[in-house]
Amino acid sequence: MLRKISLILIVLSTACIVALTLNIFDSTEVKAEKAVEIAEISTKPSIVALATAMKSFRDSLSEELLADASYPLGHKESYSWSNLPASISGDRGGIHFGKLSVDQLALFHKVLEMFLSDEGYTKVSLITQKSETPLSEIRPDFWNSRPYYVALFGNPETDGSWAFQLDGHHLALNFLVHGDEVSIVPAHLGTSPTIINGKAVLGQERGNAFSLLNSLDAKQREKAIQTGRRGLKVGPGSSTDPHLNYDFSHFVGVGLKASEMNDDQKENLRKLIKTYIYNLETEFANVWMKDIDAGLDDTYFVWIGGTTENDSIYYRVFNPAVWIEFNNEGGGTNHIHTITRSPNGNDYGIFALNRGPKTLLEHYVMADHHK
Repeated sequence: MLRKISLILIVLSTACIVALTLNIFDSTEVKAEKAVEIAEISTKPSIVALATAMKSFRDSLSEELLADASYPLGHKESYSWSNLPASISGDRGGIHFGKLSVDQLALFHKVLEMFLSDEGYTKVSLITQKSETPLSEIRPDFWNSRPYYVALFGNPETDGSWAFQLDGHHLALNFLVHGDEVSIVPAHLGTSPTIINGKAVLGQERGNAFSLLNSLDAKQREKAIQTGRRGLKVGPGSSTDPHLNYDFSHFVGVGLKASEMNDDQKENLRKLIKTYIYNLETEFANVWMKDIDAGLDDTYFVWIGGTTENDSIYYRVFNPAVWIEFNNEGGGTNHIHTITRSPNGNDYGIFALNRGPKTLLEHYVMADHHK
């Protein structure tokens, strides 16, 4: 009996030593792999300008605020964004707008201006400054005034890969700089009311969609117009695993395919897509648009709802490089939610958690050096 116990202890001790050794080696390997993912600091003038604007904002923050806002790239906080008001979903992480001084808030808006086109910045500015006001006046205990949070990922001072998130009701933008690349997915923009300061905040998103629909002939409309419930299919909270990108494969073949459109109709489709893509600053949007154009014929357009200007509508555009949805919420036309994502796995960029194994076991199974 004692010999059996001794043998078991020896085996367990050996296993622990081997496991510890593997963990030490794997820790070094994982760090090396992560270091490879971090891009070199870009010397491209437009990227340098983005980093400079972000550094100015970071420098304006106290040590406490900077610590509250800062996370490593790929942190689960990246995935915690929501279209719900903060009073429902709780602490968003990062810095609440209310904790920023007027000067700090101005510096953050300067960052947004650098990343966004004039039209994109106007939408974001109107949403963050005015969209919540009527709601907060009706129920101030429920709707916080300007309920937005800023979270920072990585550090532009030391690395060429860094990101930030602006998250709150009716707005969730996920920006990433990776070397010379800039992305803004996932991006959720919504508004209620739809007209702020005399401007239809998401008016082009609705108007350009009707232009495309109205250009279709009867046979094409039969394919494009679907039945079913309106509502975002891949918005926040639609996945059982928030760390994974969505599986878009079951949407292939649903709706009207762009290869069945004539040239004018395809141009209407491109115009609609550009309404979303060119919320990004033009230089970066141009790069994204090239990928979209490369797969334009494989784009599907779906419409649900009425077909007149005053009807509540839903539509989506599914291209290999972009997923777009628009929905009039609550049965009326004065409340809009939109979502823009990247079906080819580029949501959150290279630092998305689904790009590699999430557990040590998966690392052993998937990594070549363990095979």
